Parts: sequence; C-alpha cells; structure tokens
Amino acid sequence: MPKTLIELYAAVSPVAKQVLQIPRFDSTLTMMSTPSWDSLRHVQLLGAIERKFGIEIGGEDAFKLTSAHKLVSYLHARLERGSQK
Repeated sequence: MPKTLIELYAAVSPVAKQVLQIPRFDSTLTMMSTPSWDSLRHVQLLGAIERKFGIEIGGEDAFKLTSAHKLVSYLHARLERGSQK
C-alpha cells in the first residue's frame, strides 16, 4: 500500500488520467481548472479510487475533494488511519 504522498500521486495518477481524460495528474489540478472534471466524472473518479484502495468516501467528504491535492491528502490520511469506514 502506498505510504507517502508521492507514492499516492503515482498510484492515483493512472486512474485520474483515465477517468478525467487528462494528460497529467499533479498537485496543481483542480475541478475549476480542469474542464473535463465535472460532477459526473468526479463521482466516477471517487468510485474508481474507492475500488482501488478498498475504502468508502462519504458524501460529505466527496464534496470537499475538489482538487488533486485535497484528494491525495484525504486518501493519505484515510490510509494512515487504516479506517475502512
């Protein structure tokens, strides 16, 4: 399981690039700056990440994960806690 933020970016990147149809995934990416990252693709992205990492992202958290940085930081915290909530 990826431990560092860098490892998590590397793990999330292929999923995000496929779902969002973007050439790169890094900490500068946000929903506002990425036209293809609309609400439907956001749900698809979170679903793909849930499956990949075996977690469930609650609706309240999902609304907050509007940038690559927030998403990877959230994932890092969840994996560090070992929470499967």
